[in-house]
Amino acid sequence: MNPNKPRLFSLTSVDGRTRADIVPELGGIVSSLHLPDAAGTSRECLFRYPWFWDPHTAELRGGIPPLFPVCGRLMRADVLGGYEINGRAFVLPLHGFAMRRSWTVADAARPDRIRLRLTDDPETRAMYPFPFELELVYAISNAGLTCRLTVRNPGRDRLPFYAGFHPYFLTPPPGAGKEQTHFTAQPHTRHLYNATKSDLVATAPVPEFPMSVANVDINELLLEVGDRGETRLQWPDGFVLVQSASPELPYRQFYTLPDQPFFCDEPWMAPPGTLNHLERTPGLPPGAEITCSVRIAARRA
Repeated sequence: MNPNKPRLFSLTSVDGRTRADIVPELGGIVSSLHLPDAAGTSRECLFRYPWFWDPHTAELRGGIPPLFPVCGRLMRADVLGGYEINGRAFVLPLHGFAMRRSWTVADAARPDRIRLRLTDDPETRAMYPFPFELELVYAISNAGLTCRLTVRNPGRDRLPFYAGFHPYFLTPPPGAGKEQTHFTAQPHTRHLYNATKSDLVATAPVPEFPMSVANVDINELLLEVGDRGETRLQWPDGFVLVQSASPELPYRQFYTLPDQPFFCDEPWMAPPGTLNHLERTPGLPPGAEITCSVRIAARRA
C-alpha cells in the first residue's frame, strides 16, 4: 500500500447498480458516481480533470467537492479573495478551503454510507477567524446519491458563511453529443455579475429552458430557484440526471468549458461576494447548526 496515496472509500447500493467513491484526504470529494441506465448497467456521471489525483494541486479537480465557507469569488480593494471582518483583512481561495483540506473519517462502518468531519485549525483561522465544525455525510441507495453537509457553530460569536456543492457532471464530448445534451431548471430570478464576478449588480429576465449545455449563454449563469430545487440534465440517448437540492440552497451557478465534456450545476446558499456584505451573509448564532443537502439520481426521459 502506498502511504502517500489518498484513501478511497467505495459506497454501493443494495442492488449494486449505484456506486460512489469518496476521497476524504482530497477535500472530502466524490471522485466517481455510477448510476443505473436503461440498459441494465451503470454509467459514470462525473467528470475529472487529468490532475484530479495530484495531492498538491490548487486547481479544482472535478467530481463533487463541498464548498465552505464561501461559494464563488471574493474581491476587496482589488485583492482577489479579499474580505474584512471587524476591520481585519483576510483572503480566501475560490470557493473557500473545505475542498482543499483533508477531512477526518468519523464513520465508515456501513457499505452504503460514510461520515466525514472537518474542524478549524490554525491554518483555517488565518484565512477565516472562526471556529466551526462540519459534518459531511454521503449515502447511497438504489435511488441515487445523497450529499448532506451540516455546519455547527461551537464559538461564542455569530458564524458567517454560505456553503454549497460543485458537481462536475459528465457530458458527451464536444462535437459528439454535448451540443445535444440539454439542461432544465425552474428559476424565478436571474442575477447579473459585475466585471470580476465577485458581486451582483442587477437582475435580468430568466432564460428559457431546456437549453443546450453547449449554448454560450448558459455558461456562468447565476439563477435563483428558491424551493424549486430540482434540475435535469438530459443526454442525447435519453439518460436523465436529476439533482434535487434542499431549500437551504436556493441559488444555482452554471459553469462549463466549450472544449470539455462537463457541465457544472452548483447549488449554493448565497451568491459570490456575499461575505463582503456581512449584513446579508447567512450565518449561525453560537451553538446552532444547519444542514443542506443534494440528491443525485438517474431517470429516463
